[in-house]
Amino acid sequence: MQHSLEEIIEGKLAEKQKQGLLRSLSQPQGIDFSNNDYLGLANHFEIAKAAADAYVKYGAGSKGSRLLGGNNQIFEETEKWLAKWKGTEAALIFNCGYSANLGVISALCDSETHLFFDKLNHASIIDGYAMGGGKLHRFTHNSPADLEKALQKADTDGLKLIAVEAVYSMDGDIAPLKEYADLAEKYGAMLYVDEAHSDGVLGPGGKGLIAELGLEKKVHLSLTTFGKAYGTMGACVFGSKLLIDYLINSARSFIYSTAISPGAVVAMQKAVEVSTRDNFRRDSVLKMSADFRRKITEAGIDCMQSETQIVPVLLGTVERAQKCKEFLLEKGFCTACIRPPTVPKGMARLRINISAGHKEKDVSNLAEALIFYIHSL
Repeated sequence: MQHSLEEIIEGKLAEKQKQGLLRSLSQPQGIDFSNNDYLGLANHFEIAKAAADAYVKYGAGSKGSRLLGGNNQIFEETEKWLAKWKGTEAALIFNCGYSANLGVISALCDSETHLFFDKLNHASIIDGYAMGGGKLHRFTHNSPADLEKALQKADTDGLKLIAVEAVYSMDGDIAPLKEYADLAEKYGAMLYVDEAHSDGVLGPGGKGLIAELGLEKKVHLSLTTFGKAYGTMGACVFGSKLLIDYLINSARSFIYSTAISPGAVVAMQKAVEVSTRDNFRRDSVLKMSADFRRKITEAGIDCMQSETQIVPVLLGTVERAQKCKEFLLEKGFCTACIRPPTVPKGMARLRINISAGHKEKDVSNLAEALIFYIHSL
């Protein structure tokens, strides 16, 4: 019996519902601990005003891709400013972090490339590989030893590309970047670091984990996203002029996309300026995160290997994670319920993001509500 298109799609949705994996769009309620606005800048007046003025001056849109009529003076000026801020030769703005990872990885991965991929890397990195191809080597999460074994087994021909994140968005742990940089140098590999969840929060002036560890000269390419700690949108890839020129000519998500609006580009720079100036935001989020992790771990709650503002609460089953989320929502706290396929089966969790926009009392009250619920099970 042949099924209609509607019946096929209804069946797929019903299966997700059965597994407890059906999602729907909703707006945060109560005190929001689910978003990525780590520095509390999304509603910052200076940033919004700078963007609004730019929209008036440059218009609402870019009108085309950067290579076909969409380039603008403000793009080139901001890229030079951002490159100087990061201490690299060049920078290239993308529409978002997903687009940047897709463009970078697919541009560098051809049939001869060896991609060394942390098993917990973001979906955008593996999607970039799927677009580009090559030989994929998955290594154990945050394991330099396993990475070295993979490097030793790889053929000598072709580019070797190590792709990792600085801070992992579902676990909140920090990558051993120094060890990775040493291995990249030892085996003649290129190191690409996604700093989506570390920029703004870690490092001197919020320049990220690479800067905190003094690895600026050992990392070949890095990514900053502005839709997280910086509270705006867009992304930027940093590296040598040679590599940035290559991306301009090879990154499909850059070449074939209408450029981000000039107003968003101006907001990027202003957000970095505010973040660099307002060190209290960084200090606040790091302190509150450390206090929160300490309080819940002392109560026996598993927050995995978190070392940052991202604090997972491991609950195992989808049902347990959903019920915990619902309880906290009743108490006025909005948290993110993370389920497969975002995380492996049996690893469902709440992801709690601490922000400089939170009050210490709110963070403390969330910890107490969470401890009460877990201990009542």
